[in-house]
Amino acid sequence: GMALLVMAVIHFARDDIGSVEQRLSEAKSNALARGVALLALRDAALAPFLSDQSDRGDGSLRQDGEDTMDDQDRDSAIFSKRYELFDHIAVAMVHPASGFVSLNGAPEDELRSLFRGIGGASGSEASALAGAVIDYRNQRSPRSAALDDFAGFRSREELLAVEGMRKVVYDRVKDFVQPFEASSLDISRAPKRLRQLFPDGVNGGQAESGRSGNRSTGGASAPASDGLVTFESLNRQRAARMSANLFSAVIVKIQLDTGQHSLYRVWVSGATQQVIHSERLAMVGRGGQAWQ
Repeated sequence: GMALLVMAVIHFARDDIGSVEQRLSEAKSNALARGVALLALRDAALAPFLSDQSDRGDGSLRQDGEDTMDDQDRDSAIFSKRYELFDHIAVAMVHPASGFVSLNGAPEDELRSLFRGIGGASGSEASALAGAVIDYRNQRSPRSAALDDFAGFRSREELLAVEGMRKVVYDRVKDFVQPFEASSLDISRAPKRLRQLFPDGVNGGQAESGRSGNRSTGGASAPASDGLVTFESLNRQRAARMSANLFSAVIVKIQLDTGQHSLYRVWVSGATQQVIHSERLAMVGRGGQAWQ
């Protein structure tokens, strides 16, 4: 009985150690992704002044002999570079926020195409979800109408508060949306999946009327607020215009010295060069294996 007890203690101790090691690796990957994102933005700013670009590398990160960095995604990036930090390897790609679908500015047809083409929703469901997103950001939804100081979507996770949103649809589209800029989608800077969804490009123009908070407008005029024109609404639009094109999304693929692979998207404010938010993404290799 004592021997069985000792074996059980050892078994659970190994599980606890494994769990702690996994969390430590995730924390290390997250911290590394944030640091590499800032390095990439610095190098992107310095690149026009440097004649020697020989250290940029091929932008690849390999596992089992396969190149997991999609060439088309790298071509749509503003800047890409490979970093070797001690025994860790990271590849960073800098995209503007306009390379992703804006939850606070995308028109209804763009949202409908996203939910149907990438989210896998039916035609009627995609139309209903697109309308629900617009109602939510315009504070016409019962859930957003009850919120004080509402300024539109604040995170991608807030999509789950939209009426009719299913978790399976959210999981498929969450890596292709952003809440930071109410800008028109720049398909030339979008990830491969979005470019495949809109092969003929997207309709330009101003963002649909709605509340945008402190999001930037990516060159379009700030969306007008519903209701009366007040000093608060004017200041909100002025702040949106002043913060235009100030957010960058840096996609960082990491290989730790332990061999563990991770993929993050780090949002950085261009005005302050501060990390606003980091999101862990899913990465799928050519063999179909999904890395979390």
